[in-house]
Amino acid sequence: MGAAFWLSLVFDWFFEPPVVVRVMGLLTAAAVLAGVVFFKLVRPLRVPLTDANMAMFLERRFPELDDTLLTAVSLGGVGGQDGSTSVLVPERAPSGPTSVVGLYGEMFGRTVREASGRIRGVRPGAVFNPVPLRRVGAAAVALMLSLAAFGLATPGSFGTWARRAILLSDELWPRRARLEVEGFEQGFRKVARGGDLEVSARAYLDMPLVPKTVEVRYRTESGTSGRATMNREGIAEPPRDSFQRYAYTFQGVLSSIDFELVGGDARVKGLRIEVVDTPKIDRISLICEYPAYMGRTTRTVPVIGPMRIPRGTRLRIEAETNKPLTRVRVDRAGDESFAEPILIEGDSLASDRLGFVHEAGVLQRDETLLFTLHDVDDIESSEPTRLALTALPDQPPEMSVSLHGIGTAITPQAQIPVGGTVRDDYGIAQIWFDFSVDESAPARKDIAAPGGNATELPVEGVLEVEPLRVSPGGKLQVAVQASDRCDLETQSRVGSSQRWLLEVVTPEQLRTRLQARELTLRHRFERIIQEVSETRDSLARIPFGGGDSSSDETGAAPVATEGGAADKEPGENAADWTGREPGETGRTAARTPDEDKQRELAVRSLRCERAIQNSRKNGVETQGTAEAFNDIRLQLINNAIDAEEWKARLKSGISDPLSEIAGTMFPELENRLLSLRESLADVQLGPERLDAAKRQVDAILVEMNRVLGRMMELEDFNQAIVLLEEIIKMQKKLEEQAQQRHRAALRDLLEE
Repeated sequence: MGAAFWLSLVFDWFFEPPVVVRVMGLLTAAAVLAGVVFFKLVRPLRVPLTDANMAMFLERRFPELDDTLLTAVSLGGVGGQDGSTSVLVPERAPSGPTSVVGLYGEMFGRTVREASGRIRGVRPGAVFNPVPLRRVGAAAVALMLSLAAFGLATPGSFGTWARRAILLSDELWPRRARLEVEGFEQGFRKVARGGDLEVSARAYLDMPLVPKTVEVRYRTESGTSGRATMNREGIAEPPRDSFQRYAYTFQGVLSSIDFELVGGDARVKGLRIEVVDTPKIDRISLICEYPAYMGRTTRTVPVIGPMRIPRGTRLRIEAETNKPLTRVRVDRAGDESFAEPILIEGDSLASDRLGFVHEAGVLQRDETLLFTLHDVDDIESSEPTRLALTALPDQPPEMSVSLHGIGTAITPQAQIPVGGTVRDDYGIAQIWFDFSVDESAPARKDIAAPGGNATELPVEGVLEVEPLRVSPGGKLQVAVQASDRCDLETQSRVGSSQRWLLEVVTPEQLRTRLQARELTLRHRFERIIQEVSETRDSLARIPFGGGDSSSDETGAAPVATEGGAADKEPGENAADWTGREPGETGRTAARTPDEDKQRELAVRSLRCERAIQNSRKNGVETQGTAEAFNDIRLQLINNAIDAEEWKARLKSGISDPLSEIAGTMFPELENRLLSLRESLADVQLGPERLDAAKRQVDAILVEMNRVLGRMMELEDFNQAIVLLEEIIKMQKKLEEQAQQRHRAALRDLLEE
């Protein structure tokens, strides 16, 4: 027991094992004590000792017995009541005085008498050896005295040992130094996976010893162990300070860690860092209640990156998280006016705390919300979740409107027609003309006020100029404007077309301008006719089985034939058809028949592609010319100019025929040229399709020249007008001369 006391005392003093180890030590001591009692006391007492065993023990202890006692006991039986002793005699021994039985009896009696005589001088006390017993007793007394002395000298330490070793208390041994760990009230702390955790400890300055260093001894779940020294924060001095602080940071913790702190003779054990998941938002949805003027129903929009939301929308944010939460802090990034964060807790959290709801209010400007999560493990999200909201302002209506049949000059009796399309994202409220005369204030004339939330409307309106009382020489500014149904501001948003500046002229001045415009268009049309004629000539020079391009053996220059160098297009190389450069002789430029065929096919393809491109270009230009002439006719109508024959000629003689040529004849020419391109290598089908294309070009030229003839009628009409203007001028000059003569005659009469 004494040995167990001292062993347990030393082991517990140095190592302060946990309760499990102390229980095992207590059970081990009890087992050793039980073994000693059993093997050293109980078991020996249970062993039977016979007379032969006792006789042998005495013979060994007292040699002077000379085996007489052992022989007597071995040969003798059990003594009777009279003290006689029976002798063991062999069964077949002969009988009689001189027999073996008599001899045995005599010998046995003699031996017994001799043993009795010798044993009388033996002292019973000398039978046992007291030395081992005295040694054990002395050791036991010494251990018990040491135990008693320790208990009397250090009753506190003895009591601590008794409470820890016997009562299995968690009380620690008295220390010269005292350490405390902050934040580990329950012996553990939780940290987000991959995060850092700072462990802070403090040593009391009122203790005899303040550790110079504090060591961290740790072991991870993966089996990695290690030691590290904590950082000492400054030098504490009493009475100013009560503690000396130490700190150590576990960085990037990925698995749970068990650790203890050791400083001086102080030790803090049983500390644990548990790794848990970081709280995060798995999904965010926006419940959007749009402004009433948009006519939209409430929608749920999942958040995917930055969100673009119409301004004026009331937002409700719903989020789902990976862990139960205790609260959520909402901040607005970059908003100084929003100093206090919003805390979401209680009923605003989901019933299972795996989410939250936030009423964000009406979105009036761009915002960035920051959500910081706090979960039930007291873990805060390492970085806030950002939700970027862009407030989309309601754009004004988009106007795609133009003037129809009106140029830059108008007459005082004109009407200004407009046409096009108005578009708005959420509905058009009104459409109107906005105009001003000279420097006067702008005026307005309504065109339409559609009902409902129409987002696209055709615009057709006419502005009468005569009621505006505009005189020739004045300026009229006109625009078409539209407003939407946005009611978030005091005024609706207004979209406007371009503002047209119109010069007011007399009908005669406008007629002169339109005639000049027609002459310009006629010159343009003549250039188109010239290009079509060149296309016809190019088609005529496409070679199919052209002339012999070879030369004689003397090296003379080749004879120019159809498709030869003499028929090249502008910009073509002379070798494109002949296969030789200018100045080459037949010997130096000799080509094989296959090479000649390839070059001939290349010339066909080149000229056919040019014809196709020219056909498309001339068709578009012809259609534009037709529309320009029709615009002149519309200007005559819209400006109330009385010129019916001019209008009829422009429509039936020029505009309509040109539209027919551009819309029907040129597409047909293009189709025939495309068919020709497909058969350029076919010397049988190619010429037939080439002739068809040339016939179509000829038909187009005939029609275009007929239209050109109608355009020329303007010159005769203009000449008549010029002659009439000269007659009028001469008549005015004669009238002025006659008036001057009358005034001279009157002056003469007055002078007389």
